[in-house]
Parts: sequence; structure tokens; C-alpha cells
Amino acid sequence: MIGAFYFLRELTQTAYRIKGIGMGRVCEFIRRWASRHAPAEPLIIQDFRGDGKFRCFLNEHMGSQIFFRGSYSGDQLSILERILNTDSVFLDVGANQGEFSIAAARIVQQGKVIAFEPVSEWRNRLVENVKLNNFQNVQVIPIALGEKEGEFPIYESQKSFNDGTWHEGLSTLFAQDSRHHVRGKVLVQKLDNILEELSISRVDVIKLDIEGAEWIALRGAAKTIARDRPVLILEIGRDTCRAAGYEPEALIEWLTGLNYRIEKITEKGETLLIIPDLLGDFQNVIAYPA
Repeated sequence: MIGAFYFLRELTQTAYRIKGIGMGRVCEFIRRWASRHAPAEPLIIQDFRGDGKFRCFLNEHMGSQIFFRGSYSGDQLSILERILNTDSVFLDVGANQGEFSIAAARIVQQGKVIAFEPVSEWRNRLVENVKLNNFQNVQVIPIALGEKEGEFPIYESQKSFNDGTWHEGLSTLFAQDSRHHVRGKVLVQKLDNILEELSISRVDVIKLDIEGAEWIALRGAAKTIARDRPVLILEIGRDTCRAAGYEPEALIEWLTGLNYRIEKITEKGETLLIIPDLLGDFQNVIAYPA
């Protein structure tokens, strides 16, 4: 039975790339079927972003996408892989099971990946993926980032997606209608303070996908941003921003005021210059220091 999943993966790896003849729908049917019949244990792929290894749980939204498509965040990863150097210091904020961390660690072999994941279940899976690849340049921090330090509840959704999978990347510090179940409490600290404790003197790239807490985390990194002017890759969703008490436009204006150029990430790692008036309800953006 396990072999059937890998066989189907070989089909979808090619078919997802075929446009215009309905192959995408066929692939999604396969992925949905697999989510309903998935084994309890993860399936390991050996070709993640080249020769990386990754443990994929097929009943999870990100895991099934990585297994059958090759990645969940492929557009952002394409950009990340272009801007990282072998000695870069990369911060993965909201690392989850490690899609960005594993991709980055393959490149920054003389540098460092610092992965922040406060939810123990996802963090344990991140650690397993790091061990699977035998990476020595990844440090996992069990802390959430913010502007106000302390211990705070973290919320999640208890509903599955229409495709039958669970989305393991929706935990948030800010409750909303669709995410109000308290998973537990997590420790929140300022990034500036953590980097000082770790004696990290340079940061090149920061990726943030923390469901509305992006601006709060950046404000807790004011010294680091002023000192290093890192490239920022972040998710901006209107609903999650509002749950955190701000509008997406305010975040873009704040970054612009820090002399950053903000571009929307589109398909295949391409970008478009974006201004507050052109923000949609959801987008991934990259902010370059001007």
C-alpha cells in the first residue's frame, strides 16, 4: 500500500505542471484520496528542493502538498533560494515542520538557520526533519516572537479543510471566529533579546508566517532591523491582521517608513511592486531594504 502512494506521487509531480487539460483536478483528486487513506506514520521523500529529505504526513494540508506537489510554499522558496548565500544567517519565524528551514539549511552550509516554533507537536516534527538531513547548522527555538513578553495562549482551528486534510500551520496568538480553540500557552519574547542572548551579530533574511503576529514580532526586532537591514519575507492576511488589532495597510506603511521596498510574491517566485492601495485580502510579500 505504501508503494502506491509513492507511485501516485511520481504521477502528480509531472501532472501538476501540465496546464490547460484538467490535470490539476486529477492531481487534487489523488491528493484528497490519499488524505483519507493515509498511513498514520509519515512518508519520507528524498528529493525535497533537490536532495533534501522531508517527513510528510499525508492527512495534513502542508504535508500532502509537499509530498504530491514537491512544496507547499514553492513561490516563496524560489525567492529565498536566490537571495541566500552559503554564509547567510536566516531566521524562520513560524517554522512549523521546517519547509523553509530545511530548504535554507541546504544552502547556508557555512551560515546558520534559527527556527522559531512554539507549538511542541510541530516543533518535534521540525527537529525530526533536521535530524533526518543531519543538519548541524539549524538551531530550533521553542518560543513565539512578539513585542510584549510573557506567557500567552495560542489558538487553533478544530475544523478540517474541504480536501479532508488538517492544516497544521494555523496556530495563532490572536483568536478569531475560525480559530478560537485554546491549544495551550506559549512563551513570547522579543527577537532583539533572543538574538542578544544567542550572540547573533548579523541577520540576513527573516521569514515570518505567524498568522497576524508578523508586525508585532517585527516591532520586537526593531534593533535588529535597524542594525542589519535584513530582507523580510512575510505573509499578510487581512483577517489575521485584524484579529491582531491592525490593518495590513498600516504594516506596509510602517515598512515603507523604514525605507523598505515591498513587492508581492507571485507565481514561480516572481514579484510585483505593491503599495497599500493594492493590497488584497491575502498575499505573501518580500521587503527589500532600500
